[in-house]
Amino acid sequence: MKTLNRFKKITAALALIATFGLGQSYAQTAPKKMEKEAKKTEQKAKQVKTKANETETKAKAAPAKTMEKKDAMAKEKSTQTKKAAETKAAQVETKEKAVKKEATKTQKQAAAVKKDAVTTADKATSEKYNGHIVYVGPKGGKYYINGNGNKTYISDKK
Repeated sequence: MKTLNRFKKITAALALIATFGLGQSYAQTAPKKMEKEAKKTEQKAKQVKTKANETETKAKAAPAKTMEKKDAMAKEKSTQTKKAAETKAAQVETKEKAVKKEATKTQKQAAAVKKDAVTTADKATSEKYNGHIVYVGPKGGKYYINGNGNKTYISDKK
């Protein structure tokens, strides 16, 4: 029964380590995507600003009434685009925070799994028995993992 529990712990540790690897790669790529989105929104804001500047220059050449209307419209558009850029930036920040939280969680889980794996793992020897690697248990017993995934103990008698 104890051997089954150890085997379950080892497989659980390996599964968590595998998920940590996936989580870490996601954590590495997600901030890059967020940075790209932020750059795009900044570029759009710059474009809107340049358009607003163009409309202002055109409005100066027009009579006073049209100039006032265009200024108001340009200000409206610029405030709308600023608000949109700010909301995008806020969304990017929240996504980055979520990714960072997830990365720290997976790192903590991986550290805990590594501690468990180190304390419960048996040592492999350089010996071979029936083509299988021989392991030494915590009490000194020798065994190998058979084709079914079970431990098969080797007697000291040869």
